[in-house]
Amino acid sequence: MTDVIIDIKSTQQGIYDEDVIELSTCGKMAVRDGKYMLSYLENQAIKDEVVKNVINVADNKATMLRSGSVESRLVIEQGKRNKCFYRIPQGELVLGIFGKRVVNELSENGGFVKLDYTIDVENDFLSSNTVEINVRRVEEN
Repeated sequence: MTDVIIDIKSTQQGIYDEDVIELSTCGKMAVRDGKYMLSYLENQAIKDEVVKNVINVADNKATMLRSGSVESRLVIEQGKRNKCFYRIPQGELVLGIFGKRVVNELSENGGFVKLDYTIDVENDFLSSNTVEINVRRVEEN
C-alpha cells in the first residue's frame, strides 16, 4: 500500500439547498489488476468517533464503504441503479443510487476520480451528488 494525500470535494444538491464538503486527509492506495483501493479515516464531529472509509474504483464503477458509527455500502455504477445500505445511529435506510457518470483517471502515481449520481429513497428523489477525488503520492525524503 502506498501513502497518499486524498482531497475530496462532495457536492449534494437537494430539492431546496446545496451542501459542499471538502476534506483533505492522509490515506493509503493499493492497486491490483487494474482496480484501485483508497482508504482513509474520518473523524465525526459528534462524540469524536472515527469512521473508516474505503473507496474501490474499477473502470465505470466505484464502491464507497464506511464503517464505524456510520456504516454504508454505496455502489455507483455508470448507467445503473443499485439499492444500497446506509446505517446511522438513528436507524437504517435502503437508498437507490443511480450512477450518471464515473470518471476514473487513477494510476499507480495517483490521479483523479469523479462520481456523479443521484440518491432516492423508495424511488422519491433525495439529491443529486458529485464527488471529486484527487489522489497524490506522499513523496519520501
